[in-house]
Amino acid sequence: MRAGWAGLAGLVLAGCDEVPPAATLTEVPGVFVGAWVVDQAECRGGGASMVTVTPTSVTFSDSRIAVTGVAPDGDTAARVDGRYTSDYATWDGAVRLELADQGRTLNVVNGSMLTPRVKCP
Repeated sequence: MRAGWAGLAGLVLAGCDEVPPAATLTEVPGVFVGAWVVDQAECRGGGASMVTVTPTSVTFSDSRIAVTGVAPDGDTAARVDGRYTSDYATWDGAVRLELADQGRTLNVVNGSMLTPRVKCP
C-alpha cells in the first residue's frame, strides 16, 4: 500500500505548475525597447499590429502595461509583469517578450496567436 501512496504522491506533485521565476528587474531591458510592427510600412503611421516597448511600459493598440517587474529568461526573452489598462478594464498580468532572428524579430506571447514583428528603424 505504501508503494501505491508514494506513486500517487509523485503523480500529484508532477501535476503541479512550476513557480514562475521572480522578477529581478524594474525595467524592460534595452534589447526589447522600440516600436515593433508586422509590416515596415506601419512604422510611418502606426498600425493595429504595433507594439511599443519602453523601459517602463508595453503598449498595444488596445491596452497598455505599466511595468512593475521583469523576469529575464536568458538574453532573448523576458516576462514583463504589470498593470494592464484598456478602455474597458484594469488588471494585473504578464506578457512574455521573445527575440528571434538575432534580435530582428519580436514575438509577444500573451495567449493569442503569435504574430512575429520587426523593429522600426
